[in-house]
Amino acid sequence: MKPAGKDGKLYSITAGEVVTGGADVTLSVSGFYRIKSIASAGSSLPAKDDTIEGGASIKVGSVVHLWKGQALAAGDAVIPLLLTLVSFVKDVPNSMQGSSTDVSTQENLESGVREWAEGAFSDSSGTISGTFETESPAQQALLNNFEEITVDDGVHITRLPAKKKHQDYMLSRHETDTVGETAVWEHFPVIVESLTKDKPMDGEQSFSFAYKMDGGNFPGMIYYTVKEVA
Repeated sequence: MKPAGKDGKLYSITAGEVVTGGADVTLSVSGFYRIKSIASAGSSLPAKDDTIEGGASIKVGSVVHLWKGQALAAGDAVIPLLLTLVSFVKDVPNSMQGSSTDVSTQENLESGVREWAEGAFSDSSGTISGTFETESPAQQALLNNFEEITVDDGVHITRLPAKKKHQDYMLSRHETDTVGETAVWEHFPVIVESLTKDKPMDGEQSFSFAYKMDGGNFPGMIYYTVKEVA
């Protein structure tokens, strides 16, 4: 399947209450979870598939999809991730760039081609664009990275001093609840580097922000086969 742009959306993430394992403890809702702890012995969390070459087990901090009814043994604990559609977004470009080091020596002279070693890290970045909205908590959180926000609800007036804060998103590449199909999502934690909001004389007021992926918060692609309607 080759999904179109309409098949994916960007969601903000809010962490729910920790679910701690124990006798007869199971998850009541299918969805995305962050692994908080793994039992040192007898964990009920899914094990890795030994037939996948180079595969590794999930670890503390990993973001995974778990199904309703998943058992949690004593020592297991997960944090449910609640997703809220980021309504103002239109386009979510992402560029990934690796690094390399020139390790050429005189023994490469005969071939006339430099020898390269792959670098340990890559950079992932882009600029997410959309439209300015009056009632978007996700947009207010972005604005608050750069400027103070004052909220007046008619009863209270609250100041939110400007504060840099990492933004945690989940990006769907292919959302589906059709049994047997493969759903594709991307955990998308970012730091916001710059923000642009325009006010033209005519037309929409655009809103965009440049980001870099936060490698310390377990970004990555998540593929799972739908086995039941969530």
